[in-house]
Amino acid sequence: MGDAEAPAYAALPPWKRDLALFWAYFKIAALVVGGGYAILAAARREFVTQKGWLTEDDVVEMLTVTQTVPGIIACNTAAWIGWRIDGLRGAAAAVLGAVCPSFLIILLIASGMTFLADFFAAPAVRGAFRAVTAAIAAMVAVTGVKMRKKTVTTGDGIVIALICFFAITVLRFSPPVMIAFAVAAGILLEAVCRVRLKREAKR
Repeated sequence: MGDAEAPAYAALPPWKRDLALFWAYFKIAALVVGGGYAILAAARREFVTQKGWLTEDDVVEMLTVTQTVPGIIACNTAAWIGWRIDGLRGAAAAVLGAVCPSFLIILLIASGMTFLADFFAAPAVRGAFRAVTAAIAAMVAVTGVKMRKKTVTTGDGIVIALICFFAITVLRFSPPVMIAFAVAAGILLEAVCRVRLKREAKR
């Protein structure tokens, strides 16, 4: 890989990458309300739009991987991004940043600082969280629309996406089941395409 093609973080020493990963995920986990997909949208903005450390294709790959393995989406995305940028050390730094805010808040509440529990239970704070959750939903929707341009590019892809959307939202199918369906459909479609190409080559 030439210098022109080197990722934006290549010029940074490893410890600075790890520190940046930790701080980025600490901010995301501390400020983003809604968990999973909200954190995915925030991570995309942080590492693709602002830092330029990842590409849209990287985000699509991250979404695919983190959805097909067990675990919390926030930690899965942190581990994937950290590993992609600085290997195991980067993964450890990003995951540590992702879990620290929640751990610290729970630790403070468990230590007897009941004012934090009272603060989060206050009507004004609960109302603020509801409003922020609505904003996060919009951000996740925007991220999904942008990612669609990279993921759903063919007629077959559109059909599979619509089937999965209908099955999950209307029929209440489990997402892992629909992921398995999509994998099987993709393998079948690829096999059909290869058979067609072989037949056309023999003509």
